[in-house]
Amino acid sequence: MGYYEDLPELDINEGLEDMKLFKNTVLIDVREPEEFEEGHVPGAMNIDAALCVRTNQENIEKMLPDKTARIFMYCFSGARSGMAAASLRLMGYRAENIGGFEGYTGPVEK
Repeated sequence: MGYYEDLPELDINEGLEDMKLFKNTVLIDVREPEEFEEGHVPGAMNIDAALCVRTNQENIEKMLPDKTARIFMYCFSGARSGMAAASLRLMGYRAENIGGFEGYTGPVEK
């Protein structure tokens, strides 16, 4: 039994539908910049997961100044976004992992 088998089943498409229920939201793709440039969910901003996990809080607060916003995060499989969301929650953000781009069925922006 490996790490990925312990992750909860997340559906990015359902997460994006849930996001529509809130007014003040931010969608973050935590994949590496090269992955983001190959295609991402329209409207997503790119913040590499490593920045969320390893950077200091001051740098994150410059990128995400509104701590009242609900933050929805995804990566390729949901693993990196899970770690990044947990890190942001420790910093006082309302961050949620919505899963992996690999399961996304909507339009893609480049």
